[in-house]
Amino acid sequence: MTKRKRPPRLEKPIKQYPFDQCALYGIKGTGQLVRILNWSAGIAALDALPASPKAYKEWKSERGRKVQEACPELRRIHARIATLLRRVEPPEYRHSGVRGRSFLTNAKCHRDNYASVKTDIKKFYPSVTFGYVFAFFHAHMKCNADVAAILAKLCCFRGKHLPTGGVHSEVLAFYCIKPCFDAIAQRAAQRGGVASIYVDDIMVTMPGASRSDLIWMRRLFARYGLTLHGEDKSRVFRKGQRKTITGVNVHEGRLAAPQAQHLALRDGFAALRDPDLPDAERTHAARSLIGHLEHIQQIEPRFHQRADGNRLRLRALTNHTAR
Repeated sequence: MTKRKRPPRLEKPIKQYPFDQCALYGIKGTGQLVRILNWSAGIAALDALPASPKAYKEWKSERGRKVQEACPELRRIHARIATLLRRVEPPEYRHSGVRGRSFLTNAKCHRDNYASVKTDIKKFYPSVTFGYVFAFFHAHMKCNADVAAILAKLCCFRGKHLPTGGVHSEVLAFYCIKPCFDAIAQRAAQRGGVASIYVDDIMVTMPGASRSDLIWMRRLFARYGLTLHGEDKSRVFRKGQRKTITGVNVHEGRLAAPQAQHLALRDGFAALRDPDLPDAERTHAARSLIGHLEHIQQIEPRFHQRADGNRLRLRALTNHTAR
């Protein structure tokens, strides 16, 4: 059985430039757009590409979420747009899709012993509609209206919203909703605190953070037609309380992996010791363990030795059972 070829990862640029130096900024004509997107088939074919019946595959994930994935030709356009936007110098509070920043740097921002507010945006990509994308390219990127309309059609699933499986969706959604994020970061800074954004996860740590700040954020996003999650994913952490931020426990200035990660390691190694475990399940367990070990060692350096000692053994096991 042949392995499915993974598409190339997006560039994480070393050099970055101001917003108005982006190649997508101020495009006045369709000829210029075609050149910038490295498209060779002409503007008519480019404009028709997202309307093709084969432009997207759509299915439901194991969690029941709808996933829209572009065809290879359209994905290359999405990747080009994402790459150009990622070359724009990001604000300090943005931690996803930025070289040198990660889920870990996102958590490190909140080591100060202040109260925190944690929330995230409900149905983030489906909430960033065609209108938001058009407005971003036309009003903020200063593109000609016809160019902005073509870019919005290229970027949106069936002319509706950003696709949930789009390589460009994360960075483009950020810039479409950036005024909200800017307002949150400004509010935190004015009160001697810090805000951070990781995809659609929002965390604010500052003196006196309380439920009133969460209510303020709900109203802020409501003005943009977006909804924050309810009590299941939105909460306030008291000063000194342990908090979990993008998979990292933060308490009294120290970072640790959540207990669930350690329990997953214990259960995974116990499963591998079962001689009757089927090969397919053994391979899955070994791959899962590699992922858990690599995640934990990033948070807790004391796990480096254990991770290094087990990684080769586990990979050898997955290669053996996959034959």
